[in-house]
Amino acid sequence: MLYSVFKQLAFKIDPEVAHNMIINSSPYLSGLTGLFAPLSPSENMSLTQGELTWKFPVGLAAGFDKNAKAISFFESLGFGSVEVGTVTKKPQIGNPKPRIWRHPDIFSLQNSMGFPNGGSQEMTQNLQNTAKKSLSLGINIGKNKDTSEADTPDEYAYLYELFAPFADYIAINISSPNTPGLRQFQDKSKLLPLLTAVNDKRSLLPKPCFIKISPDMEEQDIKLVCELSKELNFSGVIATNTTIQHDFGKGGLSGNFVKPMATKTRMKVCEFLREDPNQTIIGVGGIDSFEEIKEFWKQGGSFVQIYSSFVYQGPQLLKDIAEEIEKDLQRTKLNSVQELWQFYQNK
Repeated sequence: MLYSVFKQLAFKIDPEVAHNMIINSSPYLSGLTGLFAPLSPSENMSLTQGELTWKFPVGLAAGFDKNAKAISFFESLGFGSVEVGTVTKKPQIGNPKPRIWRHPDIFSLQNSMGFPNGGSQEMTQNLQNTAKKSLSLGINIGKNKDTSEADTPDEYAYLYELFAPFADYIAINISSPNTPGLRQFQDKSKLLPLLTAVNDKRSLLPKPCFIKISPDMEEQDIKLVCELSKELNFSGVIATNTTIQHDFGKGGLSGNFVKPMATKTRMKVCEFLREDPNQTIIGVGGIDSFEEIKEFWKQGGSFVQIYSSFVYQGPQLLKDIAEEIEKDLQRTKLNSVQELWQFYQNK
């Protein structure tokens, strides 16, 4: 009920202004999250696959906490993971405003942000000042707008090396539609040098590392990325980012609109990676219920992230998912999310 009132007020002002107010106020809000009746995950709600363990199988997707200012706030709401960023090497103001639009009739968000962030130095300082966490921390890295194609691999390698000590996993963002030329790195000829440069740093400082892809890729390109992930021993794929297949103007769409495209892409990623137990698939894009999580598990996926559905439904969404999980545990006579996930993996 409280979030409904908050949303009504927040939706009356510019989306980016409202967003920044939340992030900048987060140090003062962490102690007040009890007013939103946050989720308190129990031990049986944790999920482990490969090198990752999340205390709850639902995390917050990248883009919400760009500068790692609000980790404690989102942890207190019950998220199992927070992926901060996208962070670039140098500070970046992003694209001209306005650059976020709400589409409440289709429960979607549109953005043309262009990686606005305080840069790697500010992010490092914020991470150093963050108290020890119980959630899984992902750090999403990307290139600056003015970085040349030739310099891009070294820039990602630099960011990996800088942030790996802080992160439970690193996400390689090559799929935002709002940085000119970025999506070309989903092509194998350009992606291979980038991943190889990152791998040189991973050999010295191993951390789980994922490739975040677009929902707009052709099947053969999805397969190539999956093959590279296996070949170079990356941890897996995050599917997906926002879509540009819409008629709303510039930028990418997330939320309910992207659901069909994101679901199709996730199915293909699961198909190409399912037989490799070392590959983990993180699902994001239009996910707003336990039923969708369950279908993703059946396909071979594991962890999921939310963004737009959290904006529209608030912390109650986490509680709703937890309640549905509990019902499913009772129905199947299983004891934990880990057992439930394994049960659906075999379906």
